[in-house]
Amino acid sequence: MIKIGKVFEFHAAHLLPNHEGNCKSLHGHSYKLLVEVRGDIKKEGSETGMIMDYGNLKKIVKKEVLDKYDHSNLNDYFENPTVEVMMDQMLYDLRRALPVRLTKVQLWETSTSYAEWTND
Repeated sequence: MIKIGKVFEFHAAHLLPNHEGNCKSLHGHSYKLLVEVRGDIKKEGSETGMIMDYGNLKKIVKKEVLDKYDHSNLNDYFENPTVEVMMDQMLYDLRRALPVRLTKVQLWETSTSYAEWTND
């Protein structure tokens, strides 16, 4: 099987109410989200030669993640919006919506800090 992936960015604010450090105060991040899927190459139809059209992958991620969280206060969606908690919800939403197998998701909070889920 072959894997394909796409990277997305969104911007959001949050605070971690139980945190002892700087994250206790409201602040923002430019998040980077990598979504990777795998499947068989289609032999017919509009996606012939593809696992999934990148445009369709983009539409699904936009609907399930970006439209909700981009330029939002993440505390409106999560009691404690850590990348781990956010990823758990994103996984649920993406798995439900994708027509192919989700194999990897990375959610970057900063250029040096991220959470990753894999399912090969």
